[in-house]
Amino acid sequence: MLIHDGRTTRELGLVYCCSGYLVERGKVLLVHHNRFDKWVPPGGHLEPGESFAETAVREFKEETGLLVEAISSQPAVHPADHHATPEPVPFYVDVEREGFPTPALVQFFYVRRLPGTREQAVEAQLEEVQGAAWFGLEDIDGIETFDQVRSLARFALLNYPVAAERAAS
Repeated sequence: MLIHDGRTTRELGLVYCCSGYLVERGKVLLVHHNRFDKWVPPGGHLEPGESFAETAVREFKEETGLLVEAISSQPAVHPADHHATPEPVPFYVDVEREGFPTPALVQFFYVRRLPGTREQAVEAQLEEVQGAAWFGLEDIDGIETFDQVRSLARFALLNYPVAAERAAS
């Protein structure tokens, strides 16, 4: 990732990525990523002009076919005006090194389907993922994934902002 301020261009030393966790009926949606050969949340790299939340939403659609929106993990502090537009706040952020040649700053968002799309079927994008599947709390320990994904999936299942969709603990 490069930053250009009109005078200089320099590398930031990190890759910026975002992922989304969708929880419905007590299950979380994960994709089986081709490069990692593991189950992970849908996500990927920022593209020019995107916010972090916009990246999570775009990547989710690309990898699953689902239309979603990011849900902020924090309440609104200041309403939008013509000077500033609040962005959804991720529920977790870390720097990842495993599977990345350059460390990746990854932001994890809760996402929910857009109104009127609840019955849309998941359609995995086979160029990047081998498939998509729903997992409950009882499944998380048995899937091939990173320890961090296991922790975040469990957390999302228990703490998803839409209480009626959470897993029973």
